[in-house]
Amino acid sequence: MGRYLFVVSKARPELCGYLREHFAEDLEVEVTLDRRQGERRRLARDRRPERRLGHRRWRPENDEALETIGAFLVALEPRETAV
Repeated sequence: MGRYLFVVSKARPELCGYLREHFAEDLEVEVTLDRRQGERRRLARDRRPERRLGHRRWRPENDEALETIGAFLVALEPRETAV
């Protein structure tokens, strides 16, 4: 079975509480509030030209899901099992 992470909008703390309670017994599901606080990059005059093609970890559909649904689900890598 895979591992999953629910990221819940800061505007929906009740949904975060509900999901945490619902998945409390499931060790493969984590629930967290969105901790982003805005753009962290410095102003354009303070940095070298951007080499990256875009955000590496964040997708626009995640923001849309946070606004419309209040959360989104991310599939995580399976945990390594001890041998």
